[in-house]
Amino acid sequence: MNVHSRPAQSYDQASVLFSGGTDSALAAVEMLKSCRKVTLLTFDPGYIYFIENTRVHADALRAKYGDERVEHVIRPIQDIAAKILFPRVGQDLRAYGFDMTALVCMGCRLSMHTAAIIHNLEHGIPVLADGSIEKQSAIPEQRQSVIEANRRRYREQYGILHVSPIYNETRSDIRLYEEGIAPKKNLKKQFIFFDTQSTCVFGVPADVYARMFYKPIMGASTDIQSVEYCRERYPLMQDVIEAYFAAQGQDLAALVARLEAQHGAAAGARP
Repeated sequence: MNVHSRPAQSYDQASVLFSGGTDSALAAVEMLKSCRKVTLLTFDPGYIYFIENTRVHADALRAKYGDERVEHVIRPIQDIAAKILFPRVGQDLRAYGFDMTALVCMGCRLSMHTAAIIHNLEHGIPVLADGSIEKQSAIPEQRQSVIEANRRRYREQYGILHVSPIYNETRSDIRLYEEGIAPKKNLKKQFIFFDTQSTCVFGVPADVYARMFYKPIMGASTDIQSVEYCRERYPLMQDVIEAYFAAQGQDLAALVARLEAQHGAAAGARP
């Protein structure tokens, strides 16, 4: 299956990494076309402000599709970010130098992915979607090479199908308005302070650096570097996930097998 699409077969449940912006909200709309229930996962690593703004589009999605089909979870993940993003700052600066200005967002995203993997495994949710778009591929975590590397890892290691269903979308704000979710058009024109999503203290400088310097100067090598940064984090992610379920007294292998069974059932039910 193409990573840049929603699943061809129907699943009972999916989760969506949800910032409250138009991209993640439209991704949720797309997933609701093939899933009975979608859980919106909003994570707070400790340096995000106005996180309550994410309720605007979450409430609109619930109003349209019903509370039984849309759930919104806001969860602090400072402990996870501390173990994945911040444990080796000195080593990262020596290895990547000023490029950490862009890669810091990748570490944050992988912290959120870790929390999402835990949530999906714990609640038996076999699909994880996000609102990544090609138009923002200057940002490392939205590069196709990174998405595909992470997708393979999550499917093989945890039984989770990871998709980016609106990757080729160029105006998610207009589409979301047309779907009756966004309160107004042209939400993409906002900068720094948003009506519907939280604001990150690292996000603006990271975005500017990635767009103006990181990708234009380094070109294709950013793909190699970004994927390598992810691979360095995979063992840290695995440690956090294994420790969580060990503390809960749950068998991680059994939870993965439960998701694999759902993939098999969904494939068998495909027309």
